Amino acid sequence: MIPAYVQSLLKEIEKRSGLKEKIDTIYFGGGTPSLLSIKDVENLLQAIGENFSVFRDVEITLEVNPGTIDFDYLSQLKRAGINRLSIGAQSFNDDKLKFLKRIHTAEQAINAIDDAGKAGFDNISMDLIYGLPFETQNIWLEDLKKALKMMPPHLSCYMLTIEPGTPLDEKLKKGLFDPLGSTAISTLFKKTSQFLSNNKYEHYEISNFSKGRRNRSKHNSKYWEMTSYYGFGAAAHSYDGKTRCWNHKSIDTYIKDIDSGRRPVEDRETLTREQKMMEMIMLRLRTLEGLDVEKFQTLFRVSFKEQFRDILKPVLDGSLGRFKGHRFGLTLEGKVRLNNIVEAFAEKIL
Repeated sequence: MIPAYVQSLLKEIEKRSGLKEKIDTIYFGGGTPSLLSIKDVENLLQAIGENFSVFRDVEITLEVNPGTIDFDYLSQLKRAGINRLSIGAQSFNDDKLKFLKRIHTAEQAINAIDDAGKAGFDNISMDLIYGLPFETQNIWLEDLKKALKMMPPHLSCYMLTIEPGTPLDEKLKKGLFDPLGSTAISTLFKKTSQFLSNNKYEHYEISNFSKGRRNRSKHNSKYWEMTSYYGFGAAAHSYDGKTRCWNHKSIDTYIKDIDSGRRPVEDRETLTREQKMMEMIMLRLRTLEGLDVEKFQTLFRVSFKEQFRDILKPVLDGSLGRFKGHRFGLTLEGKVRLNNIVEAFAEKIL
């Protein structure tokens, strides 16, 4: 289905042309975009360049699965204009990769990272997953140590989440494994932050670490800053600062809509004041800088400290958060409890 899908994608980009929009990040993500041919990537980049005003120093990221690439493909990606890779290594432990049903081995993951460097990529992010049922601190630290030997400028470390309806969820329901307890997961999260901080990585977002500010993901940072963005393709989301809309997940439906001259939008929502307020708190508390309280108060015309006094007191008293100048952020201990803290704000706002 790739050829038909790419043709539809090109049509959607053209149909939603916005030459006044200044584009400084482009991201090929979701699914396995490294299954695309180099020609497909070139055509998509050309379409974006023809239909939008793209900065010369644009950050262009493509997610790659180590089981689908080789040195030649990576070299051609570099020549096509991709200047940042997000490599889905997930682990350098074959037992973990088998449990996760990945199509690559630990050796392939290491080779992919090595080949990316040889192909000329110096802006590389690695995805790693932790919190598997059998994971110990030693197993996870071994993964991190192997990752650091390759000196990546950026790491994304995600806790395993078991989504309903997935094969892992079915295994869990059948009692084939016991998930890690919340205490063990919290310990792994804190160990990750401490270990990477000791190795000069900045913990700039709850799951993301970079060698200094310049190596942060510019694209993903926009989501946490609630910036407008265009999303193209099946299941892609777009946001214009007021309204969020999302395309059909079904590739068949997506292609049919495009072929019929319709926008392939499944649904949309215009965010209420309360939703915007909640999202700003939720997203900014994930980050190192935290929430800009002055900006929040200007946008929503409320006193942050007064409005949320009941929530802030236990957070501050428990050293889970702190005010620094005009910003409010969570400590590492607070980030362990992020979901509970966000839930308290949600109950107050919504």
